[in-house]
Amino acid sequence: MKLRNIDSKKTVKAFERMGMKILHQAGTHVIMKGILNGKQKTLSIPIHHKEISVGTLTDLLNNQAEISREEFFKYY
Repeated sequence: MKLRNIDSKKTVKAFERMGMKILHQAGTHVIMKGILNGKQKTLSIPIHHKEISVGTLTDLLNNQAEISREEFFKYY
C-alpha cells in the first residue's frame, strides 16, 4: 500500500477508534495515550498543518505506535 499525505484530524480520530485517549494538546501537537498491541504507548500527533506528511506518518506508525500501515488504515 502506497502512503500519501493524510488529514491530521482524521488521524487523531483513527487512533481514538483504536482505543487511544487524548491526554492534552501541547501547542500544535495532540498527545495521546493508550494500549496498542498489548503495549502502553504515548503518541504525539502534529495538527499544525491540515495534513500529515508521508515521512511523519511513517515515523508515527513505525516508531511511536509500532503498528502496520494496514492496521492503521482499518481505522482511518
